[in-house]
Amino acid sequence: MHSWQIRTSGVLIALFLAGCATPVSTNIKPTAAHVAKYNDLSDLNVVATLEKSVNEAKAANMPFLAPDYFKEASQILSECQASLGNKPKEVLVNNAAKGEAVLEKGRAMMAIVQYRFSKELEYKAQLEEHNAPKLLPREYEKVIGDFSGLIGKVEREQPDNIDKDKEALLKSMLDLVIMAVQEGALRDSEQINAESKKMNAEKQAPVTYAEALRVYQDSKAKIAAAHHDKELVQRMGAAALFAARHAQQVNERVAALQTQLKINAAGSTAGGVMVGGAMAGGSGAVQVGAQVDGKPSGSERITLEKLVLQEEDRLLGISNALGLKDLRDLPLDKQVDEIKRAATDIIRQSKNADIAAIRQDYEARLEAANDGIQQGVTELAEKDKQLAEKEQQLEAQATQLAGKDAQIKTLTARIAKLEAGAKTAGQSKAAKTRKAKPANQQ
Repeated sequence: MHSWQIRTSGVLIALFLAGCATPVSTNIKPTAAHVAKYNDLSDLNVVATLEKSVNEAKAANMPFLAPDYFKEASQILSECQASLGNKPKEVLVNNAAKGEAVLEKGRAMMAIVQYRFSKELEYKAQLEEHNAPKLLPREYEKVIGDFSGLIGKVEREQPDNIDKDKEALLKSMLDLVIMAVQEGALRDSEQINAESKKMNAEKQAPVTYAEALRVYQDSKAKIAAAHHDKELVQRMGAAALFAARHAQQVNERVAALQTQLKINAAGSTAGGVMVGGAMAGGSGAVQVGAQVDGKPSGSERITLEKLVLQEEDRLLGISNALGLKDLRDLPLDKQVDEIKRAATDIIRQSKNADIAAIRQDYEARLEAANDGIQQGVTELAEKDKQLAEKEQQLEAQATQLAGKDAQIKTLTARIAKLEAGAKTAGQSKAAKTRKAKPANQQ
């Protein structure tokens, strides 16, 4: 049994066991017709007939629509089964007749409940139709519990002041119906988007991933506005799923190209591809160009995502020409396989004399499409190599400048030392001259 079935059964069992403080059968007396139904039967058939009536009530949903009556009838059936062969037939017949009377009262109560809660029962059927017990088990259990509580009040003839509760219940059930429709239509796309996020799609394929999220939110809003429109729900679900798969495939392709780019440029950098002063492996977007004072100079924005999307556009043009559906939610290699298969079919069906030319044209276009990303990666690696060389040149120039600065500092220090020495020598010479003058000149 599924977990959601266990939860739902748990709700019904709890309601079934709760019952009333006083059994509903206390004031129910079997009629002569009830007794006559069982009076001419054997002991075994008395029990079998009552069991059949209880099972029919269960199939008619009495455990939910009139749970207290169903509980009492089931208890009477259990007593009859236990007393089979141990009690006089008269006792067995009277008990079975009473069980039949309780079931009859229960069926009357079911009609009242169905009338008073027609809209709520309609929503309950919609919830089950849209698989809410499995998709949203906690929410479903909550609203069904509230619904059962109102049914219990009617069954116990305490229906006063339930209009406010009914209004709140209807709103909750409608909200849950919409949630169930959304969940059923969008659950797969939501899971794929979540997985793409874990795989770093926000950085590696930000444009395509953002579009997948936009389509998801747009589909969710449109479904909420027209959840009863099955065609729209199906269309919105398909659109969100396509966008999610597309973003997933683009992100995986970008990740593969990052690995390829690292390998291709391994000879020019140590441990990865150095692009604009940063490793290219961590993001689908890279900046190519020299850095001057922390700002890109003559830079060109290149993203691996853009290369992948350009490649997809080439393949999309071919698939459109062949009359194929949009294949962009498939990996690129599978897109190519589908295009090849369609082209082959067209060629086989064609009676044109220039079949060879048609084949050659399609093969050339496919070859160009397959080479598109490789060419982009090669160009990117070459630009990265040039950038690395420029950076090395800048480092060499900086080293030279540092050496010249050191030489200037050394020369400056020497000049200062010489000037200081000359000044000291001049002062000593003046002192000696003053001492050497004759006394009469003083």
